[in-house]
Amino acid sequence: MDNKIKILHIVPSLLPGGAEKMAVDLAKFADRGLFSVEVLCLRAGGIWEEELRRAQIPFTVIGSLRHPIIFDFFKIVGFIRAFSPDIVQTHLFGADFYGRLAAKLAGVKRIISTEQNLNWNENWLKKIAKYWTAKLAVKIVAASGAIKKYLIDQEGVEAGKIEVIYNGVEIEKFLNNSRAYEATSPVVGTIGRLTRQKGFDYLLKSVANIPEIEVLIAGEGEERESLLQGIKELGLERRVKLVGVRKDVAGFLNSLDIFVLPSRWEGFGIVILEAGLSGLPVIASGVDGILEIISDNEDGLLFAPGNSEDLAAKLKKLLSDPAERARLGKNLQRKVADKFDIKKTVKQYEELYQKIMN
Repeated sequence: MDNKIKILHIVPSLLPGGAEKMAVDLAKFADRGLFSVEVLCLRAGGIWEEELRRAQIPFTVIGSLRHPIIFDFFKIVGFIRAFSPDIVQTHLFGADFYGRLAAKLAGVKRIISTEQNLNWNENWLKKIAKYWTAKLAVKIVAASGAIKKYLIDQEGVEAGKIEVIYNGVEIEKFLNNSRAYEATSPVVGTIGRLTRQKGFDYLLKSVANIPEIEVLIAGEGEERESLLQGIKELGLERRVKLVGVRKDVAGFLNSLDIFVLPSRWEGFGIVILEAGLSGLPVIASGVDGILEIISDNEDGLLFAPGNSEDLAAKLKKLLSDPAERARLGKNLQRKVADKFDIKKTVKQYEELYQKIMN
């Protein structure tokens, strides 16, 4: 008889994003002797499908980007009922709302959700929807202490229902022990959805008066045209490039010399972990979950949120000092390898699953 605990991860899609990648990693690194895991996508597949296939994790795409999730709601209920999971875990708003409701209708008694961000950009309707459906969850996992505080203060979640489990990354995939720090014309780069949250407009302003600096911004999103306009207005067409989504994140990071994350707000910042393992010196805005990763002047540099002049000063400091780039990069690499291994993250989730089952 199979006594494995059945886990169903529900995500809106497998499109590029840190939350989607975490759902995939939780499935991929699960203990197959104790857990039987599947992934359900409500709207679309995406770039993470191949990782699930390689790891032999079953996944199903129910809906389509062409129409809202609600059109397939009862298909979702039927799928969950047929799979009969012991635990449903939801990721991101579409899965949190529709997934929690569908799981409840399908008779699932143990529903948990993972919150990866501070949802300052969500409208009041979404906030109400999340508030009421959060009551269906037995636990909500916050990816940082900053997210836990936000959930309590802004979304009315009971403190006792929240568990903090930091995100992790694959050490072997991103670790680069052969990085050279002597580049005379360092390349600055960043990765993220092209949204207002990520503050890439601050990065543009900060490099406008730093000649001969090349900047690569990887990602896609609704701010693409606005950023292109900003690049044109600042005369940065030859020096700043929007390079789109990069599937080979490790390879992209290895092509950089300095990493910048200029977010207006940030629940955690998993890309900092990836950049850190790559040995990159990191400059980031001193906000929210980033403060739980970076210790200023020890393993990275923090700049005042929204202050492009301060960011420019930090950039100039690293551009002219290879030894400092090496010190900060190696310190962060050691911290990430020690504290943010994905296998440790998965172990904490599995302990939570067993606790909920008991």
